[in-house]
Amino acid sequence: MLAFRLTGLPDSRLPLYLYCVGTQEEKVLHRPDGFPVYQLFLSRGGEGQFRFPGKGTWTMGAGQLFIVEPEVAHEYVPHSKSKGELGYIGIGGASAGSVLQCAGLLQNEPYPISGFELIWSRLTDLWQGLNQGVTEMWNTSALIYQLILDIAQSKIPSDVGRVGIVSSMVQEEIVTRSNRESDPGKDALVRAVALMHTHYQDDLLLRHVADAVGYSVQHLNRLFHQHYGVTGHQYMQRLRLQKASEWLDKHPRASVREAAETVGMEVNYFIRMFKREFGETPGKGIKHRNQLQMEKDLTSS
Repeated sequence: MLAFRLTGLPDSRLPLYLYCVGTQEEKVLHRPDGFPVYQLFLSRGGEGQFRFPGKGTWTMGAGQLFIVEPEVAHEYVPHSKSKGELGYIGIGGASAGSVLQCAGLLQNEPYPISGFELIWSRLTDLWQGLNQGVTEMWNTSALIYQLILDIAQSKIPSDVGRVGIVSSMVQEEIVTRSNRESDPGKDALVRAVALMHTHYQDDLLLRHVADAVGYSVQHLNRLFHQHYGVTGHQYMQRLRLQKASEWLDKHPRASVREAAETVGMEVNYFIRMFKREFGETPGKGIKHRNQLQMEKDLTSS
C-alpha cells in the first residue's frame, strides 16, 4: 500500500495541481463534508459501493474509475476486505473541473477504463516522486495533466479532438492571481487545521501537514502552541479522539476496532489515548451506550 501523501502549498499560477495521492486496503471511507478537491478513485481487485446521501448508491468494481467532485458528501463501503485495493488522486486548481469535464471524465457513475495498469502505474509514479521529494509542484502539475489525457484516451480512444481541446484550454487558462494574504503564519495555521479536519481518517503525519503549508515542523508547532497551547501532533490526536467519540455516539453497537479504524489509529494505541483523554476506555463507553439503548428500547416497547 502507498501511504497517504499531501503535496506542498500550490503555486497560485497553476491551473492544475496534485493535492494528494496514495492507495489503501478496502475499508470504509466516511466523508460527511466531502473532500476539498476532485478525487479520482481507481479500484484494483476489489468491489464496493459509493453512497451519496439523498442522491443514490453506485457500485464500483475492479478496473474502474470514479471521480467525486469537491465538497460532495459521500461514503465508500467495500463488499470485501480480502484483496481489494483502492487508489486515489486528489486534483485541485482553478481549471480542474473544466478540464475534467471537457475530457469527458465527470460522470455520475463509475466506469471501466482500458489500460488500467498503465493508469495505476502513473499513480504509483506520482507517489514515488512525492515520497522521495524529487518532484516539484510544477512537474506534478504537468504529470496530472498527462494523466488526464491518458485516462481520456483510455476511455474514448478515438476522441482525439476532445483531447486537443483540453490541451489548448489549459494553456489559455494559466493566469497569475495576486497574493491577498497579509499574515502568512496565521494563514498557514488555518490551512493546517483545515487539512487535519479533512484528513483525520488518513495516514497523515504532522510533517506532511508542515510540508503542505510550507513550514517546518518546528515552526508549525510554535504556531499551534501560540494559538491552542498544544503541539500540532497533540491537536491532531485530540481531533481524532473527538471524532471517534462522536462516531461511537452515532454507532452505539460498533466495536472498538471499528472506531479506531474510522479515525486511522492502531487499536491498542487508540484505547490508551482514549482513556487518557476521556477518563474511560472506549469499550466501557460502548457498554454504557448499549445499556442506555436497551433501556430505551424496553421503554419504547
